[in-house]
Order: sequence, then C-alpha cells, then structure tokens
Amino acid sequence: MPNIGALLKEEIRRLARKEARALTAKLRRDTAKLKRTAAEHKRRLTTLERDNRRLVAEADVRLKEAVEASPEEIASARVGSAGRIRALRRRLRLTQAEFGKLLGVSGNTVFLWESSPGRLNLRARTKAAIVAARKLSAREAKRKLQLMAPSPAGKRRKGTRKSR
Repeated sequence: MPNIGALLKEEIRRLARKEARALTAKLRRDTAKLKRTAAEHKRRLTTLERDNRRLVAEADVRLKEAVEASPEEIASARVGSAGRIRALRRRLRLTQAEFGKLLGVSGNTVFLWESSPGRLNLRARTKAAIVAARKLSAREAKRKLQLMAPSPAGKRRKGTRKSR
C-alpha cells in the first residue's frame, strides 16, 4: 500500500509548481522583453557612438582647415592696437576668454592687449590668427569655439550645484 503522506506531499508539490509557473509566466515574458529591449539599446548606442566618433573626427578636420590668412594679408594687416583688438572681439560678440581661446592665447593676454597703450608687438602666429578671425562672423566664431572645446559628459555645467 502506497504511503498516503508521500502521495499527498508529492501532489501538493506538483500543484505548487504549477501555480508558481502560472504566476511567474508574465514575469518571464516581461524579463525576456526587457532583455531584448536592452540588447536593442546596446546596438543603437554602439551605432550612435560610432557616428559620434566619425562626426567628431570630421569636425576636427574642418577645424584644422579653418579660415586662414595669406602671407600678404598678414604682412599688410593693421592689428596692433588695443582698440582694434577690442573692436574685433566685440564684433564677434565674444568674451576675452573666448576670444583668447579662438586665437590660441589666454584670456588674460587678451585683457593685456586691450588695456595696453600704444602699438602691440604681436607674434606672427598670433597676428595670423587675428587676421583669420576678422574673416569670421559672430555665428562662425561661436561655432568654431564649440568645435574646439566640446564639453565632457561628466563635467558639471557652470552655475549648477552638486547635490549632497
């Protein structure tokens, strides 16, 4: 004669498994759907990162092919006064720091140029950069600055506080 306790125990176990399977079926479907979605997002992220690398490389090339001045323009250019530097910077609607970054000097250097009396003695590279900057519009200058210094993803924006 079979053991009734063992039979009841086995039947209870079987019914419990059946109930558990029914209760977790939706969970399994949802989990599978989430895994597929995560895989799709990974594929899209990979594609976007590849496109981003390509676009950044193209922007770097365009930035290096920046507007340049011919040696004749540089030789005949009159850029050596504080007023001319200030007027160019204001026409481009840039701060001293931005203007300095555009020319490859510091913002403090631009401040010193603008506040110095008399003629400025500029290096050839700096004079060439100023002559090239004359050819830019305010919008082009801002765009060039954006291309020169893309903000890192982890860096906080100016004026935001870190939550504690």
